[in-house]
Formats: sequence, structure tokens, C-alpha cells
Amino acid sequence: MKITVCSLDIAWEDKQLNFQKVESLLSQMEQPGDLFVLPEMFSTGFTMNTSLAEDAAGETLKWMIETAKKYDIALLGSIPYSQNGREIFNRAYFVYSDGTWSHYDKRHLFRMGEENNHYTRGEDKCIVEYKGVNICLNICYDIRFPVWSRNIGNRYDVLVNIANFPEVRINAIEPLIRARAIENMAYGIFVNRDGKDPMCVYCPSSQMYDFKGTPIAEEFYLKDCSGFNTQMLSCEINKEELDEFRFKFPAWMDADTFNVIR
Repeated sequence: MKITVCSLDIAWEDKQLNFQKVESLLSQMEQPGDLFVLPEMFSTGFTMNTSLAEDAAGETLKWMIETAKKYDIALLGSIPYSQNGREIFNRAYFVYSDGTWSHYDKRHLFRMGEENNHYTRGEDKCIVEYKGVNICLNICYDIRFPVWSRNIGNRYDVLVNIANFPEVRINAIEPLIRARAIENMAYGIFVNRDGKDPMCVYCPSSQMYDFKGTPIAEEFYLKDCSGFNTQMLSCEINKEELDEFRFKFPAWMDADTFNVIR
């Protein structure tokens, strides 16, 4: 499986421009891979303006479905989601190439940005299966809480964390995602945004590691429709190599068992 990630320069609260940016990047790639991953809240930026939240009939999921079908790829990114007009979630959609989808609601809400005052905490983990690979979905602040991501019984092969992680905390990214990859004996993919919003400045910092903590990303840059030079990363997921490593070094068999208390 080939995974490509996009460190998108997210236009603040401008969904249509962000759709155009992503489309302009995809259109330049001869083969974007099997899974194309966008940052957290890719269509709005990390906004607390919950009036921008959509339900499952909204324009962002519709765009994701159309784009996944058009390019014959799976697409992952999160949006502000409104449930019954009452609860608002930071919801990641994993849209399969046939237009069907699964979702994950962010568990750990970033209180330093007052996310916990505007959004509802998710309760359930989400592991999706795509082309024979099991993928666990994480969103930004989740990366700091290893118990939530614990890979009990090798249930997943890839941990993907989509983020809006500012430049001021950039040094925390590498140890966090590399540790999650090593301790869970899985590939670790961290997808960050670039650019700036009214609160923070961001920089190219998406990263990819294999199950041993080895960097595996191939980096390249493409200009989006606004002329922004966008960091892109790609890697190949080798399930056979992962399974062989888990067989030869079965540390997962000695893991502690536990239950997450809600």
C-alpha cells in the first residue's frame, strides 16, 4: 500500500478554497497512491466557530466522496461535525475509493485551545481495513496519550495521526510519533498542516516511520493553486515485513492488558 500525505496550507474558514488547493495538488500527481491523507480540520482550520460544522450530508464529506471516486483513492481528513444540531465533534472521515466511509471522533480535546468547551469528546477507537491493511485513526492531541493508541493483539498495522501542530511545539512531534510506532510495532504516520491561522504558525513537519522507528518518507513539494509550496510525503506499507518482524520479535505477546475507563 502506498500512502501519500499533504501538509496543506489551510485557508482559514474557507472550505471552497481548501477544496481547490487539494484538488490542484492531486491533479499534479501521476499516482497519488492508495491512501491520501489531509490534516486535521483540513477544510476550515482548527476553528472553534462551530457554526461551520456539518452533518453527513454536508459539502465537505460530499467533496471527499467525489474526490475519492475521481482519483480512485481512499481519503482521510477531519472536519467539525454536527450531530442532530446539538453535539459537535472533531470527526475524521476515512472515505474509501468506492465512496463508502467510516469515521472517528477525536477522543482527547485540546483544552489549551478551548476545544473541550466547544466540541464533544469521542468515546470509541476506530480501526479501518483497507486493501488488507488495518489502520488506526488518531487526531492531533491524541498522540500524547499512548494508552489510547495501544495496539492490543496487533489489531492495527498503521497508526495515522492527523494534526494542526504549531511550530512552537515542533520538537515534540518526532519523539511522540516514533515512540507510538515502536511501542505498538506498527507504522507511524503523522500528518501536519503548514501555513498560519489567527492563533498559530505552522511549518512543514509531517513524518513517517516504520515499525522499528526508522524514517521512511520520500519528500517532495508541489505548488497549490495559491502558489504555496506544499510539503508532500509518501511511503510504502509492507505488511509482509511487518508480520515477519512481529513473528521474530514478539514483544506484543508480553504487553499488559487493560481496559480504558470512559
